[in-house]
Amino acid sequence: KEKDFLQEEIIKMKRKIEEEAKIATTSLEKLQAKADDLQALVTMKSEKILEMESERKEQETIRMKEIDMLIELRDIVEDQKTRIASLEEEVERGDSAQRSMEAQQRLLCEAEAKTAEAEETVEKWKARMAEAELIMKEMEAKIEQEEEENRMLQEMI
Repeated sequence: KEKDFLQEEIIKMKRKIEEEAKIATTSLEKLQAKADDLQALVTMKSEKILEMESERKEQETIRMKEIDMLIELRDIVEDQKTRIASLEEEVERGDSAQRSMEAQQRLLCEAEAKTAEAEETVEKWKARMAEAELIMKEMEAKIEQEEEENRMLQEMI
């Protein structure tokens, strides 16, 4: 009887160990699946950060080009102002008062139109620069947020 009792106890213990092994295996598989999911999320976030950094660099390149254009526009405006001043002096020294007045009026109107166009263009570029800087700040904040999430996810792993 004692032998049968011991055999039954051994069988019960074996079953219990097998059940616990199944539970442990299932838990391990779940943990591995979660780890895989977290790793995939980290990979995705890393790719997103790389993409955002690329976009930020692209925006920076655009911003630099816009700054160059603004500098060129400023030089054009300065050249136009210089030309206007030169033309005004030339008109004052003109031979004929009538021709001088007509030339002065015509040149002045053209210069004012070009200056107005240039000033309008400069204002548009200033607005675009402000937008670009805002976008850059938002992207940088987003990148920092993504990096923080990645750090938290990697710590969780």
